[in-house]
Amino acid sequence: MKTEHKYYTISAPDPRYTSNGWTVYGWGTYPRSSVLAGQPRKCFIISYDTLELAQAAFPKANQSSKWIEPSVSLAHLPDADGSDPFGDNAAAAGDY
Repeated sequence: MKTEHKYYTISAPDPRYTSNGWTVYGWGTYPRSSVLAGQPRKCFIISYDTLELAQAAFPKANQSSKWIEPSVSLAHLPDADGSDPFGDNAAAAGDY
């Protein structure tokens, strides 16, 4: 299955990692078969040593920041204290 990306972003190296370069991510949405269907999807594409190399390979990519990245909502998932409508967690909760 081919993954479709609507747009690309380039992230700066993360100082927490020594081998991390300028990283290109593809953005799209999770497919219908996923539990996150329709939610924003961020996929690692490739890393480059310099920003110039990343921009040359992906000229339409935007430089990434938390302000342009879509937020992912988990509101459709039941919370730990909420009801368990399907009874899937009864054994884990000790309610069996």
